[in-house]
Amino acid sequence: MKIFDVFCGEGIQGNPCAVIMLTGWPPEHELAQSARRLKVPVTSFIVSHGLEHHIRWFSAAGEINLCGHGSLAAGAALLEQSRQKRVTLSSRYGPVTIVKNANRYQLELPSWKRNNCSIAKEQLGLTIEPLDIFSTRDLVVVLESEGAVKDYNPNFKKIRKLNQFHAVILTAMSSTNSYVLRYFAPNIGILEDIATGSAHCSIAPYWFDTLKQESLTALQLSKQGGLFELAKQDHSKIILTSLVKERGVYE
Repeated sequence: MKIFDVFCGEGIQGNPCAVIMLTGWPPEHELAQSARRLKVPVTSFIVSHGLEHHIRWFSAAGEINLCGHGSLAAGAALLEQSRQKRVTLSSRYGPVTIVKNANRYQLELPSWKRNNCSIAKEQLGLTIEPLDIFSTRDLVVVLESEGAVKDYNPNFKKIRKLNQFHAVILTAMSSTNSYVLRYFAPNIGILEDIATGSAHCSIAPYWFDTLKQESLTALQLSKQGGLFELAKQDHSKIILTSLVKERGVYE
């Protein structure tokens, strides 16, 4: 087993992920138990057959359908082992490809279309009116400033009631080519995530259009922090680039 810090940078710790290589799939409850025991936000389990690699991601609460930082950690582990520059992981979500570029790793993610939705600010425990609210897999709440996102005090009792969404994301513009976010997913066992790759499937398309840019940086305003580089590939895909650091090998 290895642990990697993903979406890190200077003064930014990023999000830890455990990567465990298996020879076959044990029962799901055993995978869940292992993830809970390790006490990191996400554990990536990999089963390889030659050059074919299959991945599953688990938080403390159970299996996740797509995990960006878990994919990058798994890709870093496999590419380090094989000394290749590219690997594709098969998952229940679909194929996930990670490419190594110098000391950074790139991940192709889908660009999700927004849906209109009507959620009152009181349902989120907000005291200010959002600039915009929409949904994808997640509920996205756009606030007026970076300070408003940073100062938000989450009401998890209310957020848990919004269980039709995978997570609640608060976001705001930081500059003409960057934005900030916070990510809350109590219904999958993550009260506030440290750094969330899949969140950008929901919010990067919005900021590409709003800021009229095709490359952006983003900062996740968790205590440890997360740093992201994002590029618009086309109308349906984005490229997420991250620094990944290995902590060490554990039994």
